[in-house]
Amino acid sequence: MILRPATTADTPRILAWNLADVHFLAPLDQARLAYLTERAAAVEIIETTGRDQAGFVITFVEGSDYDSENYRWFSDHEPAFHYVDRIVIDPAARGTGLARAVYAGLASRYPDRPLVAEVNTRPANDASLAFHATLGFTEIGRLEDSAKGVVLLRLAPKSVPAG
Repeated sequence: MILRPATTADTPRILAWNLADVHFLAPLDQARLAYLTERAAAVEIIETTGRDQAGFVITFVEGSDYDSENYRWFSDHEPAFHYVDRIVIDPAARGTGLARAVYAGLASRYPDRPLVAEVNTRPANDASLAFHATLGFTEIGRLEDSAKGVVLLRLAPKSVPAG
């Protein structure tokens, strides 16, 4: 698995992947992707060792000027963190261990910071909740409004098993 910085040439693919899973993600258009790219620690394309594009991941660290309610919650509760804002694995590559390898790579970047993420509870994303549980993430909070609910998760530093 390779994580490489996304380029403007990757924008159509990122937007299409996001749209396919938008029921579990925030909507994303070209302007919003540019906003995220300016503030993120990384916007990356996930490639297999054969260099096939298999998804994308967007991450932030503490101190970013990011308007996400979920990110702000982590900022209020964690002095330092590596936040997985969104990760999408192409349906053709799911179930291959690729997401586990991505998380291991992300955790290794900042080995002394917890990895944090949120997963939808409304609409329920049971597969993602189960996946995060297998990695050792624990629930540290919840956010709910009339349309959406999320569980906020934390993985202690140096806890992700190798991909």
